[in-house]
Amino acid sequence: MRDAIALRKGERGAVKIQTVVVLALVAIVAFIAIKIIPVYVEQQKVVHEVDELARISAVRGYKEDRVDKEVAKLVGDFSLPDDSIRYNIKDRRVKITVGYKRDIDLLFTTYTWNVAHEVEGKEL
Repeated sequence: MRDAIALRKGERGAVKIQTVVVLALVAIVAFIAIKIIPVYVEQQKVVHEVDELARISAVRGYKEDRVDKEVAKLVGDFSLPDDSIRYNIKDRRVKITVGYKRDIDLLFTTYTWNVAHEVEGKEL
């Protein structure tokens, strides 16, 4: 028992400093995750919606006015820049390109999240 007490006396607070460092690192990682995860989730939703739009537009033979309405709806729903979604319809093939940037404020710096996706919907 006395040996265990003698060993503990030699630590001099090193565990407390290590705990503070680990907690600080965990807080930094959590902060970055809280800032980045919503942008990533939004990107995945946009990509999914654009993939579906390209597929459905090609299969159902949507005309440019219908695709234009759907693209405008996506731009409004996700607060995207006006020119972020472009499309091309040719021979019942719909090619949609998504490209935009989101700035993520990380207190001391700003990270620019780039989104670039291209999909081609084809007739069955």
